[in-house]
Amino acid sequence: MAVRSLLHQFVTRHLLRGAFHPFFRTEFHGLENIPSTGPVILTPNHIAYLDPFWIGCGVPRPIHFMTWGAVFKIPVFRPLLWFFQCFPVEIETGIDKSALKTAQKILEAGEVLMIFPEGGRCVSGTVDPFKAGAFRLAIRLKVPVVPVTLAGAHEVWPLQQKLPRPGKLRVYFHPPMYFEATPQTIREKSYQAAELVRAQVCSRLDQQFQPVDLPTEPMH
Repeated sequence: MAVRSLLHQFVTRHLLRGAFHPFFRTEFHGLENIPSTGPVILTPNHIAYLDPFWIGCGVPRPIHFMTWGAVFKIPVFRPLLWFFQCFPVEIETGIDKSALKTAQKILEAGEVLMIFPEGGRCVSGTVDPFKAGAFRLAIRLKVPVVPVTLAGAHEVWPLQQKLPRPGKLRVYFHPPMYFEATPQTIREKSYQAAELVRAQVCSRLDQQFQPVDLPTEPMH
């Protein structure tokens, strides 16, 4: 894994960034907010298939990506996904225990994990409600969450468009956020954390943050 991490870091930070530059003028802000060592979860908004690479080009550490499992069923993509340290999550089946186990191992090894909390690409270009899974994991393992805002991606590659067009992207890495909970309150705190992080992500977009109603049923 160490060799693959170094190769991944080199390719994403240098080769891909150079390849993207003529088409996607990308600005990175707040890179100092990413801890230089130790585990961290990056939680960006999700617009296009290239989001992980647009964001990853600026991160000075190797990243693991939780990726929609359907993409792994396309044979030509599997080697590329493996090389870029992606692992599948089956979003259609509810909670994917295998993906959560892989994510936990990555964080326990002190590495960087990127999760898209919306659970899929947003059709409208706004920010859909965040699912609580990433934040439950952060609370349980006492791992910081760095909210990430990707601005301009909807203009570059809206969901209904087959291919991206040249444009300007801005990636904002917000200060790390830490969350705590007791076993009795972890469910409630996870949803609250999801909303707090989503508010941070929305703060750098040209849209008004719209809070969602949090679940009120008791934990079992």
